[in-house]
Amino acid sequence: MKHITNKICLFLLIGVICMLNNYGCTGGFQYAQYFSKDPELNIIIDYIPNWLYREHRDAQNGYASVLFFENREDKNYKAKIAITMKNGLKTEIKLSDIEAITDDLVTKRLKFKDAKLLSRSKTMLLGYEAREVLLSYKAMDKIYSTDAKLIPVKERILIFKKDDKLCLLRYENREEEFDKFNKAFDHIIKTLRFKDNN
Repeated sequence: MKHITNKICLFLLIGVICMLNNYGCTGGFQYAQYFSKDPELNIIIDYIPNWLYREHRDAQNGYASVLFFENREDKNYKAKIAITMKNGLKTEIKLSDIEAITDDLVTKRLKFKDAKLLSRSKTMLLGYEAREVLLSYKAMDKIYSTDAKLIPVKERILIFKKDDKLCLLRYENREEEFDKFNKAFDHIIKTLRFKDNN
């Protein structure tokens, strides 16, 4: 009897390990691959398949970006993940000073209503030295609506430089739903690849 119990426990343990391998680091989501069309963006990255996305290029300010956002029927605040590439050769960004770039970004965010810097750290991302910040502030819950109101929001930002480009990866969501996609964001940023490296 003890032998059968041990086998059952071993079987259950293997099942838990398999589940963690499949879903633990992915946030429990399945993913699709996104290939950017804009050569200035030049990326391949995972995204949540039922999310919508839109590429944008601002040639004057020297950046290209893609915004992924939750596909919800209502007009309420949607979770967002954005990847932005700023070309240091086309802007006045001094890419050598990533700390100053992070300072500038944090200073601008702290001007938002009830803004707080929750954490700031150095990390490595895809083999590059990076900065990570977590902020909270208030933002409008609806766009283009007369009954819009301010709600608590959290934003997580990773910043690193690759050659002559500054890379910003952002995840933003209403505070009470922030954890819902935070692990998915962890998975997504680890899948970022540059087409010219393939």
